[in-house]
Amino acid sequence: MVAADRWTGAAATALQAAVALRSAGVECHFAHRRGHNLEARLAGYEWAHAILEPVGSVRSFLRSLRALRHLASDFDLVHTHLPQDHLLATLAGARLLVRSIHHPNHLPRHAYYRLLLRRTDAFGLANTALGEALSRSPWAARPRAVLPVALEPRFRPAPVGPVVRQRLGIPTQAVVVGTIGKLDRGRGHGTFLAALARVPAAWGMVIGKGPLLPHLRRTAQELGIAGRVVWPGYVEEGLESLYAAMDLFVFPAAGSDWAHRAIAEAAGCGVPTLAADLPGVRDLVEPPATGELFPCDDAAALAVLLQRWAANPDQRREAGAEAARRAAARWTSERLAAACLELYRVCPGLAPRPGAGAPAGA
Repeated sequence: MVAADRWTGAAATALQAAVALRSAGVECHFAHRRGHNLEARLAGYEWAHAILEPVGSVRSFLRSLRALRHLASDFDLVHTHLPQDHLLATLAGARLLVRSIHHPNHLPRHAYYRLLLRRTDAFGLANTALGEALSRSPWAARPRAVLPVALEPRFRPAPVGPVVRQRLGIPTQAVVVGTIGKLDRGRGHGTFLAALARVPAAWGMVIGKGPLLPHLRRTAQELGIAGRVVWPGYVEEGLESLYAAMDLFVFPAAGSDWAHRAIAEAAGCGVPTLAADLPGVRDLVEPPATGELFPCDDAAALAVLLQRWAANPDQRREAGAEAARRAAARWTSERLAAACLELYRVCPGLAPRPGAGAPAGA
């Protein structure tokens, strides 16, 4: 379950886990907040339940709690992903409770999170660095596991790049450098544009929407690169075709989910990544085989990497092929389901019901 209503961040990761578990034969249901594109995406699926409400009042919270208590009573285990759904599952009396940690801010740094984590039987982690942080907490002895990204089959190499470039007005022979994320402060777009300005041979592709768009367009204009930066906007369906049009993917900052799924998506499409050296990034990028790392917020260092990779098509091609090979082998629905089930099986006190197969969850 996840207290979110948009297909992004922790909600996207949680839904991937639910789909993977169901594909593995587990009776897994998915509870989420109603409204927006997540509910629309799941319309018609009997295992998806838009029963959680935004926390606008005590009444809305209690309605969510009653609905969850009714649903969770049929399941052996509840897997939560955000603080609000964690609290609801705790109050609903979940028999066993697993919590995925998607962001460093959700680690036990203050009383509220410490209280929540006290009533947790096991932890799923977005990356290995979060596991290292958890190992220094009072819950270090509890079962935990990194739950890998599961890529949709559409994220694979495809020969559609030239068509997409033509549609976007990008020269066929240009070196295209892309990035994706909410256009907001702290997401590294300024670093991306500043580095791009130092590499005249490269074109930029900035995918996403957000309040910072006008400012970023002005920045591109001031840097003299507005004519070689395209802004496709927020893209969900067909996102894989935009990756296919890139030669390099840049990951300048983390979003709300530190699984850093965009790196895996780019890799799946055969695009090497130049990424800020953030916690968890090394789980996905292995320099120089599938990309390289640069210090956070360091536009000059990123520019050096862009210049080097832009000038070496053979390196881009080899690294992209290796990234795609690793993505196809490592970031699959089967591996995610296996990791979840192994974590559930070591939860203290989990005993399958008579005649039951794999442990069920909500």
